[in-house]
Amino acid sequence: MTALLRQQPTITLRLAMQALNAALDFAEQAGVRVSLVILDAGGQPIHSAHMDGAPRPSQAIALNKALTAAGFGASTLVWEERLQKCSVSVREGLPLQPNLALFGGGEPFLLDGQVIGAIGVSGASEAMDGQCAQAAVDTVRALLDNAR
Repeated sequence: MTALLRQQPTITLRLAMQALNAALDFAEQAGVRVSLVILDAGGQPIHSAHMDGAPRPSQAIALNKALTAAGFGASTLVWEERLQKCSVSVREGLPLQPNLALFGGGEPFLLDGQVIGAIGVSGASEAMDGQCAQAAVDTVRALLDNAR
C-alpha cells in the first residue's frame, strides 16, 4: 500500500442485515413504526426497511440521519450541543444544508475509531429513534467483538 492511498473497512450486507433486524426487533417491542437506512463506509445505502404504518417522510429523514452520522462519524444527537458552541451563522446555516439531520436517530458504526457504516432511524420520537439505532450499533459491536 502506498502513502497516496488508504484502505477503509466497511460493513458488509450480512452485518447490515443483522443490525437492521436488531433495530426492527427493538422498534416492534417498543410498539413503534419506523423507517431505517444502513449505509456502508462510503455513504452508500446497502439495506433499508420501512415498517408498515411508519410515516412516509420518515424514509428520507432516516437516510439523512445516516448520512450525517457517517459523514461526521458521530451520533446525530450531539448536534444540539455542538451548535450551541458555534457562531450564529453556523447555528442558522448548517441546519439548512441538504441531506443533514441534526437531531437524534443517526448513529455511526465504528471500528477502532473509524467509520465503517451508519444507521438512520426515523418515525418515532427522537429518543425512541435513537434507541432503535443504538440497538443496531450494539449488535454490530458485539458481532465484531466476537469475530476478533
